[in-house]
Amino acid sequence: RGGSTHSYGPSTAPTPPPPPRAPSALSPTTARLQRHLRPSFEKMEVHNIESSPRRRDNLALNVAAGFGIGFFSVIVVAICFRAGSSSDPSLELSLSRMTTGPMVHSPAMMASAAREMSWLTEARLRKRDRQAEKHRMYNKAIKSAVKTRTKKALRAIEDATKTGISAESELAASDKLMSEAYKQIDKAVQKGVMKQNTGSRQKSRIATWRKKLLVENGLYAPAE
Repeated sequence: RGGSTHSYGPSTAPTPPPPPRAPSALSPTTARLQRHLRPSFEKMEVHNIESSPRRRDNLALNVAAGFGIGFFSVIVVAICFRAGSSSDPSLELSLSRMTTGPMVHSPAMMASAAREMSWLTEARLRKRDRQAEKHRMYNKAIKSAVKTRTKKALRAIEDATKTGISAESELAASDKLMSEAYKQIDKAVQKGVMKQNTGSRQKSRIATWRKKLLVENGLYAPAE
């Protein structure tokens, strides 16, 4: 028991490092694909590096060719437009609607558009004037009919006042004229040619003349 060399304290011996990990083994199929595809990728990278200037040159040539074709087309359209506008002025406005760019704002096209707009405005004004004249004549005819019927009714009552009447039945002719005048006044009010108050005043005027005739001849006694 006394010759034991075992120690119960912490160990002072260094810990050996872990052994290095072996690389993961690839399957035979994966390794074969890597061997076959690696040269292809390298060739593609070299080809892209070498062909990028060539692609830029081709792109520049394509852009220049497109610009030249577009410019030539604009010139051809302008020549056709000038030739057509000199022979047919109406073609100028139609071509101005089809073309785009600086040609739309040319003085000739602007003048043609202004002429067309002025013609449309004048046409609208002429139509409005025709409609207004038509309405004016219609309203004038209705007003004239109202005045004519009213004058006839009042003239019949005035003639009866001069000659005198002995019975209300003698006013049959004037009553018929009053009925026609009332009908014409109601029509004018319904069509909006005459206001409601104006029509009522006209009918009241005719009725007042008739009532005055009856009072003067003793055929009607107003209530006190």
